[in-house]
Amino acid sequence: RREEIDLQLSEKLAQGWSLKRLDKTMLQVLRCGTYELIARADIPTGAVISEYVDVAHAFYERRESGFVNGLLDGVSKDVRK
Repeated sequence: RREEIDLQLSEKLAQGWSLKRLDKTMLQVLRCGTYELIARADIPTGAVISEYVDVAHAFYERRESGFVNGLLDGVSKDVRK
């Protein structure tokens, strides 16, 4: 489902940004979170986002964790209606 996941992420990035521009670790965090939002309807949206924000905290500072939060929130609004 990588193409589906990457499409969702690409649509939420700011103009001028691409997935290639993201750090590899950040890209994988976002891909995993997006997968759970798409494929695991049994896991509440807030739990998915919170867990991946926590994962981001392990690798990054607050700014990047906020980026994960915002991007996954945007994805969730498209895939969980």
